[in-house]
Amino acid sequence: MTIDIISYTDSQYALLTEEQLLEVKSAQLKKNKLDADLEEALLKEKHRLVDNGIFFSNIWKLQAEKLQAQHDLEVENLRESLLFYLRFSSKSESTETNNLPYTPNYALTMEERFYQVRDAYMSTYTNAQERFTAYKADAVAPTYLGEYYAPLYDYISTYV
Repeated sequence: MTIDIISYTDSQYALLTEEQLLEVKSAQLKKNKLDADLEEALLKEKHRLVDNGIFFSNIWKLQAEKLQAQHDLEVENLRESLLFYLRFSSKSESTETNNLPYTPNYALTMEERFYQVRDAYMSTYTNAQERFTAYKADAVAPTYLGEYYAPLYDYISTYV
């Protein structure tokens, strides 16, 4: 199964509990069903318009856009719900936060966490290789940052 409802790395998936993985799987299956329902609805609408002889009018484009927008909204709601669940159920069980250049604050939004961790690593480590090595060794960051872990990994690695 391809998981495209959220963009986690394999190492982040490995850190999830069985319950969290089941939630991800459930959300992905719901998204897949929404995708299939959209295709079916588009095909049904296309056939209806062809049968009525008005397929080549602007009605098809408007109906397709309407169905796609409704689908995208439902998928985004599903995605946000899953991320919310993962955000508050992924509090690190590790108490090894003494060596981190930042203090995890789970009340922050994911974007605020991204900037907090990025700024902490950028200001704490002047050597790019040390910074990258420290970030890779950070056991809290993958769960603390969620989908923002990989972009920050890429950002920090560009300096090496």
